[in-house]
Amino acid sequence: PSPSEATHTHTPDLILITSWTGALPKHIAKYTLSYNQLYPGVPLMVITTTIWDLALHTNTTKIAALAPAAHYLLHGGPGGAPKKDKILLHAFSEGGAHKAVCLARAYLLASKDANVRLPIRAFVFDSTPGTPRYASNVAAFKRSLPRNPAARALGLPIGASVLGVTWVLFIVFVGYENNLISETRRALNDEALWVDVRGAPRTYLFSERDDLINWRDVERHGVESAEKLGVRSLLVRFRMSGHCGHARGNEGVYWGAVRRTWEAWDAGAGAVADEVMGVRVG
Repeated sequence: PSPSEATHTHTPDLILITSWTGALPKHIAKYTLSYNQLYPGVPLMVITTTIWDLALHTNTTKIAALAPAAHYLLHGGPGGAPKKDKILLHAFSEGGAHKAVCLARAYLLASKDANVRLPIRAFVFDSTPGTPRYASNVAAFKRSLPRNPAARALGLPIGASVLGVTWVLFIVFVGYENNLISETRRALNDEALWVDVRGAPRTYLFSERDDLINWRDVERHGVESAEKLGVRSLLVRFRMSGHCGHARGNEGVYWGAVRRTWEAWDAGAGAVADEVMGVRVG
């Protein structure tokens, strides 16, 4: 079944989707279609990433590449389109979460001396955030490779070697806590990046069967966010779905959680509640 149209009065100004690493357009389209059904007429912005961008480009390069998107959100588009002040963020996996953080930093830079933060009013995290694990990085890289057997046979050992060197360099010279994944995990709760991180409800969608992200890492972030910041968090733990595949076969639960996340902000914008709600889906 498809998600029903939302019934509350206020809809987002924009829905921001930051996809998982290497996501194909046909897979992203399933989510944009569902959002079009849930919030008809609301514009969507989709930002993608690749394993090479995620692992090899510097944060400075990534942030600079997002400057046009940040400018659009901050100043509005051509033809007098208004700036976007009420954004629903849907971030998938580590690649999507990291890209969202880079966009928040690009937005901050675009505002210059005004020091304006990205106005995310509600967060939806699908299969993220995790913690640094080399095996997870290799598994994610393997999934991003083409299906061609020759390309996979050649690309996997090369990619695993590059990721291994990068991993060792970070651990030895930069430190475990400064790893890209660790930085992203902290940044999702950074009040300097988001306009009202304490007042923006969030939902975590994750699975016990996820072979890339340990579900306990995701759950822990939700609990910590509630305890440290007073963030209202909904934790939806699936039992059988794979990485970034929770909506498949669980459409009612999945999109119901998304809808409730926005409605929680819509009904009480700015309210702070030290609350964590957990749902386990069989």
